Amino acid sequence: MKGLEQGREEGREEGQYLKAVNIAKNLLDVLDIETIAMKTGLSVEEIKCFKKE
Repeated sequence: MKGLEQGREEGREEGQYLKAVNIAKNLLDVLDIETIAMKTGLSVEEIKCFKKE
């Protein structure tokens, strides 16, 4: 049962991360990288990588 709960928690965390990535990518053309990082919780370096894509 504990393993199942841990798996669900990991899935939620991954989902939250992917949502933040999606939001960051959509905001790249309207906001600066520092603001996006502050509002999504992602690092500036991560967001710079999305800009290169």
